[in-house]
Amino acid sequence: MLMLHTSDWHLGRTFHGVDILDVQARAMTEIVAWVREYDVSVVLVSGDVYDRAQPRTEVVELLNRTLGEIREAGAQVVLTSGNHDSPARLGFGSQIMSHGGVHLLTTLEDAWRPALFTQRDGRLTVSRGAVPAGEPSAGSPVAAAEDTTVAVYGIPYLEPRAAAPLLDCAPTHQGVLGAVTARIDDARNRPGVPTVVMAHAFVTGAEPTDSERVVDSGGLGTASAEIFAGHDYTALGHLHRRQRVIETVRYSGSPVAYSFSEAEHSKGAWLVDVRSDGVHGVTPLDHASGMRLARLRGQLDALLTEPEHTRAQDAWCQVVLTDAERPAAAMERVRTRFPHTVELRWEPEGSRAATPLGYSARVAGVASPGELCARFYDHVRGRSLSPSEAAELDDAVAAVCEKGAGR
Repeated sequence: MLMLHTSDWHLGRTFHGVDILDVQARAMTEIVAWVREYDVSVVLVSGDVYDRAQPRTEVVELLNRTLGEIREAGAQVVLTSGNHDSPARLGFGSQIMSHGGVHLLTTLEDAWRPALFTQRDGRLTVSRGAVPAGEPSAGSPVAAAEDTTVAVYGIPYLEPRAAAPLLDCAPTHQGVLGAVTARIDDARNRPGVPTVVMAHAFVTGAEPTDSERVVDSGGLGTASAEIFAGHDYTALGHLHRRQRVIETVRYSGSPVAYSFSEAEHSKGAWLVDVRSDGVHGVTPLDHASGMRLARLRGQLDALLTEPEHTRAQDAWCQVVLTDAERPAAAMERVRTRFPHTVELRWEPEGSRAATPLGYSARVAGVASPGELCARFYDHVRGRSLSPSEAAELDDAVAAVCEKGAGR
């Protein structure tokens, strides 16, 4: 049985204020194409389906279309909620949709009620509930030895302070996920049925990017991979870098880059081959769609003229200027060559050492308006006024003071 592990679609998210729903739609089309090409049986979406709890209409329409096309391509879908989703909204109609092959697992109680997928003679059937114990009877979803039955447990994102009292555990992600997986382990009363767990969390040992929302601090927001070690495969969501934490615990990452820290990432998913005796292989699939990102650094004049930056001219750009003095009209000039620049920073190299004093401390006791303006210029530009600039400033301050005195 082939399962496609994907997550963190974040449908409706913008990239530095730019609407990229068309890019996300192309990624969804690729997922549908993979289902057809590889004859995928089940698509696992491990949370953060939407980017907002209340997505706009066209975003909901994209999800609706994508789920419909996956089902038309022949795969069932198991979808859990992440920290960006509204579990109630995303899970609305779950009982009805399960009859159509889309299984929305968004509540705590869903976590230990697996979706049981059985593949027999090329036909996939599904049921919900505890894995049957003892010898299978005729007509049971695990009836034939040559059949493959896989139990999929979907753990939605659980806010520790809300979930901990219900689970009688510590109000941390480690405590909550540990308590949930313990219940799952207790429910696994039939040996020989491979188990796949879906979860949305920051598992220690994984590498984050700049585009994930921090869900806690001080280590309280992390969980150890050992929690999931007893299962055949754990399909994680939350971190946007596709990566292996341990052999059986992996993040698919997001299908689209959502920060410049992901510029060098290969975006994609995992194709998981699960058989009656466990996982036989995990293959990366790479998205061909997406945005080309470029990170440029240097002095403005060099960036505008050097031929080595030609490839970045049609990419979405993050530009860091290193000029000793902040260039005037910097963004306008950068966009003459790199029109898709969406982030511009100034990190001067070779300028005088910054003072350890904050701005308020540097201007304390300054009584003259002209001197205050000069200190502000020095603070922002990293240099003092030139004689001609100082003269212009003096004239401007004098004009303002004279006009104020005449009132």
